Amino acid sequence: MISAALLLALSATQPLQYTTYFYTAGEAIVQGYEAGTKVRIVSLEKKGTIWQGEVGAGDTKVVATGKGVFGFIADKKATILVGTPTSCTVVGYFVKDEKGAFRSNRFFAQLPAGGGSAQHFVLWAYDASNVSLWKPGAKEPFKSAELPAGGFLDVTGNELAAIAGQNIEVRSSGKGVAAQVYYDEGFMVPADNGRGSGKRFRVYVGPLTNQVNDLNVIAQGSDANITVRDLKAKKVLFEGKVPKGGIKTLTLSDKFVEVTSDVAVNAVVAGFEHYKAGYAEHHFQTGLEGSGIENDFMVTTSGELWLFSYFTDNVVTVTDTATGKNVFSGTLQAGAVRGLQPGFGLFKVKGTKGLSVMGGASTCGADYSPAGGMFAVDEAMFEVIAQVREERIREAAAQGKTLNEAQLQAPMTGDEWKRNASKVAPAAARPMSLEEANERAATIQQQK
Repeated sequence: MISAALLLALSATQPLQYTTYFYTAGEAIVQGYEAGTKVRIVSLEKKGTIWQGEVGAGDTKVVATGKGVFGFIADKKATILVGTPTSCTVVGYFVKDEKGAFRSNRFFAQLPAGGGSAQHFVLWAYDASNVSLWKPGAKEPFKSAELPAGGFLDVTGNELAAIAGQNIEVRSSGKGVAAQVYYDEGFMVPADNGRGSGKRFRVYVGPLTNQVNDLNVIAQGSDANITVRDLKAKKVLFEGKVPKGGIKTLTLSDKFVEVTSDVAVNAVVAGFEHYKAGYAEHHFQTGLEGSGIENDFMVTTSGELWLFSYFTDNVVTVTDTATGKNVFSGTLQAGAVRGLQPGFGLFKVKGTKGLSVMGGASTCGADYSPAGGMFAVDEAMFEVIAQVREERIREAAAQGKTLNEAQLQAPMTGDEWKRNASKVAPAAARPMSLEEANERAATIQQQK
């Protein structure tokens, strides 16, 4: 175990900067979770800072970035809601916390403006929980409820209109809840484990924009036996098998539903059968690892795909699952985005390193960038870097040598990474290669 004194010393000379990239169609909402969080957003195209400032717990900052790829640098964890969350509010998404999790005891949600009987803000309790909603600066909750395991709290109509456009804090007891913002379809559904894949999902499927929505269950890894239940009517809507590499679509309206499966699957609410092409929405998709920064995905789209690489020399292929046609093969560098127009369908995306994938069309939509999921990796890598430095200093001292900074910061060797990879594994969701680990280590050691 690394000594606290050495970690403190290394932190003082080389502080951890939470550093990542994100792509957006027009805006970024930075949401603070800790007091005094210093944030900088950098345009990779213009190679310069477009916004910098400080956010506190519960503070939001809407940054009109324009379309493109940006660097995010902060001294504490924060979330990034991207797309057009304020300029085009017919959107839907599940909220993420500062750790990149969909299930948490505490969320801040910047709700879209407007609200009525068709819009919903739903809290999903997978275990018994006391939940409460708080307006900024309030001494008492706006609304609270005791939810049983499997229960939900639906805020809609006049209640939703009273908090629409505000930054609402969600607090819960127990093991946490999920928070769904529904102002339109076009979003990935998280599983009860707080990740983007699993065996149980709960979601509201509404009527916006064309009276019905499509609930899609994707069986990426193997055949899946799934059951879809209407939670209010307490009846089964579908029970059957989804073949490996296949998709099952249920066209629904105004339903609170549960999806269960005997193997890990993905779920997404997005136009697939009722509105095959051109539906204006954006949604990130995860693979079976569920983090959103992975190397194997199956993603629906109404026309376009955006591929974003977090590592260099990432060899990526995109295949149309219906025809088997290869629609893209290429190599992406870290911080690079590639926009494709393959048309409507279900596509398989594979990379040799970590990337994220977004489906949809046009410029209207909102979702939380998977980039925040790298923050937990960075924290683990920061301790690994300190551990490796301590080992190098100790070994050099045994030989009567003193190492310079370049030697301390040199890339990890295979043996060094082998000894420390297990410390990063829980945060990374997927095994990181030595090359990926050294890339990430170099990134967080750079002074920005």
